[in-house]
Amino acid sequence: MKTLLLSILAASLLFGCASTDTGSGAQPSRIFGPSVPMGNGTAKSWISLDAQGNPSSLGFTLSKTAFDNLPATLPGTDYMLALPNEATAKTPYQHIMVNWNPQGHEPDKIYTVPHFDFHFYIQPMAEVMAIPPYPQAAAKFDNVPAAKFLHADFAKGPGGVPGMGAHWSDVTSPEFKGQPFTETFIYGSYDGKVTFWEQMVALSYLKTSPTLDKAIKLPASYEKPGYYPTRYSIKTNTDGSQDIALDGFTLR
Repeated sequence: MKTLLLSILAASLLFGCASTDTGSGAQPSRIFGPSVPMGNGTAKSWISLDAQGNPSSLGFTLSKTAFDNLPATLPGTDYMLALPNEATAKTPYQHIMVNWNPQGHEPDKIYTVPHFDFHFYIQPMAEVMAIPPYPQAAAKFDNVPAAKFLHADFAKGPGGVPGMGAHWSDVTSPEFKGQPFTETFIYGSYDGKVTFWEQMVALSYLKTSPTLDKAIKLPASYEKPGYYPTRYSIKTNTDGSQDIALDGFTLR
């Protein structure tokens, strides 16, 4: 899985280049990163800046056919999206990992449905890819961040995932109260630091062409100063593509 991920990233950096959608205003409305093949379509990262050049939204666009012919490889397939330079310079986020889980993952009967984990990583990619299986670094997986860096509704799951880290779920989410899983928000950590923010979304929900805009349950404090989002969203466009984003960036 890691070999595939690194190959995709290398190709995107070699052949892709940032582009700008100027929109109708004086400032660019969206600056794009490289495009990565996914299914029968593509995934493409971007950042939107406000009139002062500060980040307002960061995310990626999945083309209409990105869900077609997805691999059945278990436990899943990772697609790494390089961010445009403006994103890594103006926000704490360094890259995006799209993790496709064709049969879901634990906990059983909660997240064991086909779904995506959309990881927005604060941790550099080289460090992410060096994270070993849990038994080889249990102390680092179990070294949790200070409570002020995570919202109180989030609880760490057992163990951890190589090439990702430990996952913190919102235990107040509907899927933990007997309702079918559609979408939720996750935090990630490794060796005492918050390392990613994540949207986790069921494929069945994405196929309903949703429009979603929700507040993120935010921590009381942030380890690294910078612009952080306050909301997350999914938008289905008129051409059938979908925007997955972190929105409402505020300086912390």
